[in-house]
Amino acid sequence: MLYYTIFLEFFMVRDLVVYPDQRITVISSDVRFFDEELCELLEDMKDTMNEHKVDGLAAIQIAVPARVILLRDSNGEIVELINPRLIKGFGAITTSETTLYLPNVKRDITRYERFTLVYQDREGNNCAKDFEGAVGVLVQRKLDYTFGSSFAGRFKASGREAIEKELAGKGVGGSFESYDNLSNREYFTSMSAKLLFLEFLTLFAPLFDLTTQTMANLHLFNTIATALIVIFIIIYFIYGKYEMTKRLSCTGCQVINFVNVSLQYLALAGVLFGLSYKIVNPH
Repeated sequence: MLYYTIFLEFFMVRDLVVYPDQRITVISSDVRFFDEELCELLEDMKDTMNEHKVDGLAAIQIAVPARVILLRDSNGEIVELINPRLIKGFGAITTSETTLYLPNVKRDITRYERFTLVYQDREGNNCAKDFEGAVGVLVQRKLDYTFGSSFAGRFKASGREAIEKELAGKGVGGSFESYDNLSNREYFTSMSAKLLFLEFLTLFAPLFDLTTQTMANLHLFNTIATALIVIFIIIYFIYGKYEMTKRLSCTGCQVINFVNVSLQYLALAGVLFGLSYKIVNPH
């Protein structure tokens, strides 16, 4: 034990921030000074990565709120990403992910399939690099941390609650109360879902002996509901981007999720309106 303690002190292995430690929700700040202190942080992060046998680490994961990410590339070399910004993404890929902050929790997450990252090295030189595959997913997962969130922040309240229960079942108590400020956009999808359900119910109107005027009124309701859903989803998308930009300093990595959700709601609204026009509209 004595030798192990001396080893940790010499190599400066840091403790990891794990659930339910709320320090993970602190938004990381840009590095302004490329000095000896930064070099020490980078070396400590490398030692911590090696000690815990992980392929990637964000500085906030050792309680340092700086926009610094280290990762091990496909060749086993450690890459230093300082002040990283995701500027251009392509495609979508869904993978089953785990994360250090949430021990033994695995979830399917959709991210960019490939993207371009701009960043600086330890001397402050500007760099750009394309990422894809497993390493690309790893980078995006570490970017989540610099934005003040683990991948739990990508889920709605019910999804986060499921993770809480899963961890509680393993004897790890805690909550994601700090993520509540990300749920405001969910009101728009919730209202849209209720309107879609009501539209769906109107499709059964022809089964009843309703007057022509009543059927016309139901179709008018569906028309108004569809218009409201379109408005709500547009607001959802705009407000979601606002939250990620103003509250999490996101540069685009979350946008793909907003696009997917928006397209799903709009597609379903279009289908239901088309069915309403054919089935409910008395013409």
